[in-house]
Amino acid sequence: MSLASFTQSIFFRLVIFGLGMILVGSTTRFIVMSDFLREDITNVVSQQQMSLANYVANDIGHKILIRQYRLQELGSQITPDIIYGSALPAVGFGQSAPFESLFSAGILLTSAEGRIINNMTSFDWKGSSFDLLPDAARTTPANNTIYIGKPLIIPGQISPVLPMTLVLTDLEGKPWAFLTGFTLLYSPDFLGNLLQARLGLTGSGFLLISPSDGIFVAASNRQRVLSPIPSAGVNPLHDKAMQGYRGTGTTMTSQGLEEVAAIVSVPNTDWFLVSAISTSEALGTVERLRRFLLHNTFITIILLIVVMAIVVPLSLRPLTKAKRQADRMSRGLVPLEPLPGAGKGEVGVLISAFNRLLDKLKEQQAELSRAAHHDSLTGLPNRRLLADRIKTALATARRQNTRIALLFMDLDEFKPINDTLGHEAGDKVLQLVARRLQASVRETDSVARLGGDEFVILMTNLGDDALTVTEHLADKIMTAIKAPFELDGSTYQIGTSIGAAVGDGNQTEAGLMRLADNLMYEAKAAGRGRYVVQRAG
Repeated sequence: MSLASFTQSIFFRLVIFGLGMILVGSTTRFIVMSDFLREDITNVVSQQQMSLANYVANDIGHKILIRQYRLQELGSQITPDIIYGSALPAVGFGQSAPFESLFSAGILLTSAEGRIINNMTSFDWKGSSFDLLPDAARTTPANNTIYIGKPLIIPGQISPVLPMTLVLTDLEGKPWAFLTGFTLLYSPDFLGNLLQARLGLTGSGFLLISPSDGIFVAASNRQRVLSPIPSAGVNPLHDKAMQGYRGTGTTMTSQGLEEVAAIVSVPNTDWFLVSAISTSEALGTVERLRRFLLHNTFITIILLIVVMAIVVPLSLRPLTKAKRQADRMSRGLVPLEPLPGAGKGEVGVLISAFNRLLDKLKEQQAELSRAAHHDSLTGLPNRRLLADRIKTALATARRQNTRIALLFMDLDEFKPINDTLGHEAGDKVLQLVARRLQASVRETDSVARLGGDEFVILMTNLGDDALTVTEHLADKIMTAIKAPFELDGSTYQIGTSIGAAVGDGNQTEAGLMRLADNLMYEAKAAGRGRYVVQRAG
């Protein structure tokens, strides 16, 4: 076999097509599934990080709120008389367990001038009272306001301490003293557990940031505690957070590690919390899937080549013989015998005959289908096709919670036309009735003829006003049918009786037809030329 003939053979084309489909399918699946899983898992991880960050931030905010409340409680019992030698209140200052547990580094009371009135801290404070306030509050501290200061590193303390200062004012609203509670950051009942938290094996975790101070208040990596935050432009997600963004996103750390991060505000402070996990750990499933797909594609290609090398030649052996015989006949080496077509390759031998047979088969099937599903006189769907459409409409109504209506019609005064003018005139009237019915309904509705002078209309996709819409259509149909018919130079008038059943998808096709038929007979019994509409069920 020449190279040109081989490249035109079914065997060669099947192998190439199979390999191409595997490569295209695997590549598409690799790209689509990788992107889909990456996006989907990132969204899931982001939601988890957001939930975790909100929980931790609310916990920190609650701890801050408790300390603020206790500090205000103690401050409410302190008056300016203390400057003039009055005894300190019993609560706090080393005498109250709640204050000692909340302010683990002690409490300090200083005058507005900086004089220490009472020092119950675990260290010797030498600074100014204003040093404990944020920069923005040092010039004009607000009355009776609690300020969270910048964490301090104090020699001798096991961890940095967080000052929380209440400004005490006199009756004129002037600050006369500052009440400061100090809490150890690493205290287990404050931020100690946060500093020990790790998310994954890479050490990702939490970052507690004070935008006003420009530092990390706390971090899972203790080396970053009280260190400066990144400069603008280093971390785009951090820059957005400093501008007020709260939400999720991916970011690249200064160490070149990509992370999925969630950013939330900490209640009762101007801080915000970042919960982050490395994308290499969060999206590990995607990488494993990629390796699996590559491995699977390689194995599939090998198996396809082996299977096709064995199966395809065996399957095509009869066709190959026929092709060779046709080739010999085309050369005049053997007498001509009936063969399905002629050509160089297997496909060429079969295509012309197959197409002709297929065209004939389609024509025959179309004729049979139309004869089986349509009325030969009016061209309308017959009972069989109507039944299929009713079943489909009922299923759709159940799924979409809509309504359908089935209008069963029987012509009044039609028999005299048949008896007087003959069946040919009667057939013409039926055709005209079919046209009027089709002109009266929506494009989505179905008009069918069951036989004789019985017609059915199926309305779908109706809403809660299905009864009203059905009655409106019944009125419209009765008006259309009453219009005179021109037959042999004379005019004739007929009417119709209609029974309409409105269903919600929970009925059967036979039950809905039966109800509509019964309602039609009720309309006839009531005097004809009427309609009866009723909800099924």
